[in-house]
Amino acid sequence: MAAEHAFVCEGKWNGTLMEGEGRLHAGAIEQQISVPAELGGKGRGTNPEELLVAAANSCYLMTLAAILQLEGVAYEELRNSSRGIFASTPTGPVLTAIEHQPVVYLTAAGRALFGGAVQGCFLQAERGCMVSKALADNVTVSAQGRVDVMLAQA
Repeated sequence: MAAEHAFVCEGKWNGTLMEGEGRLHAGAIEQQISVPAELGGKGRGTNPEELLVAAANSCYLMTLAAILQLEGVAYEELRNSSRGIFASTPTGPVLTAIEHQPVVYLTAAGRALFGGAVQGCFLQAERGCMVSKALADNVTVSAQGRVDVMLAQA
């Protein structure tokens, strides 16, 4: 049997949905929460929409790092920009898509050796990410990545 791990999040809320606000605490996260201003709320702190996209971004990035390591691809740095698309429905916002735009920075020598291999890793990370798996069949998740050379920092 696989080992199980539990992660706990505690939250509190005061006030009505649109005028209220709260706090959440999960591990290293201690954050004020409210309905986003774009949806008519206070827009203070973070919100479930941002947290979903942040979870997807960090999961994708860490999964990509693991896959690159397994493939033996030495990289200088990984970056990922993620965009969550939400539709407004009568029952509230619904996440419909997450678009990842990862960038893998290789050395010039690494680009010549691994540039082609990295492209396949983008899709593997999309399919292997725990958050992507949790959203499967409900949300479209895609990754359009690129490989670049890391320039020396002055």
